[in-house]
Amino acid sequence: MANTTNRPKQLAMLLALLFLLAWALPAAAADVWVNTGTGVYHCPGGQYYDATKRGRFMSEREAAQHGYRAAYGRTCSPGEAEAGRQQVIQQLTQSATRTAPTATRVWINTGSHVYHCPGTRYFGATRQGRYATEAEAVASGNRPAYGARCK
Repeated sequence: MANTTNRPKQLAMLLALLFLLAWALPAAAADVWVNTGTGVYHCPGGQYYDATKRGRFMSEREAAQHGYRAAYGRTCSPGEAEAGRQQVIQQLTQSATRTAPTATRVWINTGSHVYHCPGTRYFGATRQGRYATEAEAVASGNRPAYGARCK
């Protein structure tokens, strides 16, 4: 009989302990779902999160570094996406100054916001577009064609 009367107290103590642990531990950022077919990533809780045929999970920063864009233009945590883009811009700028005085010129399709590298099929061949350095293309919010940066 003594055991059953203490159960509500034990349960309440356990719940209180779990609540304290959940409150004290930092929340881990949830990974985004990247649709590798379209180049779009989806935030947790979204309609297409983990619901497309082709895709994989990765951090939002990593998704931005690979050139994926947020679904509907809404990032999950803007600071992470921007930090990923800035890291790529910094790497491109540093590599351009180390290797050659001129940076790689790319063709930006201004309609789709996709940029194409020299020697590829659509380099300079889309109806609307402009030339820029790869760093400028990334900085202005464009993504690489097929997710592949220029080499």
